[in-house]
Amino acid sequence: MNSVMRALWRYGGILTQPRTTARSLQVDEGAADGIWLGGLYLLSVGTYKLMEGLATLLATTNLNGLLMLLAALGRVVVVPILVLVACETVLGRDRAYRRGILLVPMVLVSSLAHELAIHGIAIRAYVPEIIGGLVSVLLAWWVRPEIEPQKELA
Repeated sequence: MNSVMRALWRYGGILTQPRTTARSLQVDEGAADGIWLGGLYLLSVGTYKLMEGLATLLATTNLNGLLMLLAALGRVVVVPILVLVACETVLGRDRAYRRGILLVPMVLVSSLAHELAIHGIAIRAYVPEIIGGLVSVLLAWWVRPEIEPQKELA
């Protein structure tokens, strides 16, 4: 339970006090943040598209349905991967171990925008992801000086 509370502290802290949070993290803390936040993004944004792909697979029961499911999965997964690569580029090789936590703004903006779309406020496709990704990259640039460089083992 303590690790869950610590993760919630990290995720909220990177939104409210990003530099202080980045400075206070332990070296090994948050190593799997990218996986957890990517999964949260998949659940909050991609569930409908994946269910459509699964329905197509069950309706067609052939290779076309499987390809539609894989295409839906690829469209959902590509966004967090691109944001992680962009944040890693901004942070640099020595600080790239903190890239996962920087997905928090993208997940938040995208999830809120998709929730608004469910309630009738339509937003163009991928605009929330672009805005959230840009916020994540700007946040990476902002907290970069506070992240302690980690030396690679040879």
